[in-house]
Amino acid sequence: MKVITRTLGPVQANCYIIIENNHALIVDPGDSFDIEAIMEQEKCVVDAILLTHAHFDHINGLDKLLKIVSCDVYCNPNEFSFLQDASLNSSSLFMYPITSNAQPKAILEGKQRIGNFEVEAIYCPGHSVGSTVFIIGSLLITGDVLFKGSIGRTDLPTGSYTQMKESINKLKALKLNYHVLPGHGPLSTLDEEKRENPYL
Repeated sequence: MKVITRTLGPVQANCYIIIENNHALIVDPGDSFDIEAIMEQEKCVVDAILLTHAHFDHINGLDKLLKIVSCDVYCNPNEFSFLQDASLNSSSLFMYPITSNAQPKAILEGKQRIGNFEVEAIYCPGHSVGSTVFIIGSLLITGDVLFKGSIGRTDLPTGSYTQMKESINKLKALKLNYHVLPGHGPLSTLDEEKRENPYL
């Protein structure tokens, strides 16, 4: 399994392209990027786009991307409304309003097959009401729930520090030493976060 990272947009959000056996998943397209060049270089097709959550800095490239690749978009159904609501996706708080016309499918908690990939979704509200962490192979894609040395903010609309603590405890309970791919900042491992992250 290969992971290509693109750090996108004014808030420098991490977008991940996960590739295996000539198939790809895209996670959190925060702005447009060189997807056509990646598809050509890796000889892959895009099976789906996953959203860890639907804040503006993770969805701003979604509509542009869907003009290039034809695939389903998945996110937690609690955040379907975020795509067309600039207050809920927080764009109106920081910059100009951003919306998306994507029609997402619901990501289900637990294991599911999405395209060529087995994806396990763990519902982790706190940063936002629908924040979801994905396990794909040895990867733990944490969005804005868990960062290297820190956790996501909880003061935006639908955020909750109480829920965030519960979500962090879910991740702390995972047994394997996953590679942590956060929504912002450097990569880490779950064992490293258990040792050094004060929130764990």
